[in-house]
Amino acid sequence: MGQAYYYHQRLVLLAVVALLSAGLFPQALGKGKGKAHGGAVNPVVAGICSRTPFPEVCKSTAGRHASKFPVIDNLAVLNMQVDAFSKRTAQARKHVAKSARTIPPAQAQALTFCDTMYMNTQDTIGAAQRAITFKDTSTAKIMLQLAVQDFDSCDRPFTQAGILNPMGKFDKELNQMANNCMALANMI
Repeated sequence: MGQAYYYHQRLVLLAVVALLSAGLFPQALGKGKGKAHGGAVNPVVAGICSRTPFPEVCKSTAGRHASKFPVIDNLAVLNMQVDAFSKRTAQARKHVAKSARTIPPAQAQALTFCDTMYMNTQDTIGAAQRAITFKDTSTAKIMLQLAVQDFDSCDRPFTQAGILNPMGKFDKELNQMANNCMALANMI
């Protein structure tokens, strides 16, 4: 093999080392800096998430969005977590629609109430996002607390009827995400 071949290999190796040292190799592979389905969470995101009530939830949800932010700070992680919270609420609404087709009428009626509560949650998350844009943490926290009340209300008709709430898992996750959002709002 010629000298050009070895030169080319050295050049590729040098480029890989440069990308790794700059922290860009995962991005060059299309994996970003956030948690990409089993990948490592950005250490700054992980550090900020460690100060929330549910750090693992924060890292696994907010961490996925880290590559979208040029600067990672408390405000960026709050935006990541609120974005993830909004997306999870939308997933909950889709689950309501899917579940309503396969359950008895009493549960379907209760799920309709949940759908309304999730729709209200989406509205309050939108208001919280606008408040965060203006760094109005008081309004953001109030909106996030209202969101918690909305999806907590989802369980009420199931409890009153003595039937299982098929949205229990979603409600628990949403509650944890909302509490993380409120804690992150206190950090800005």
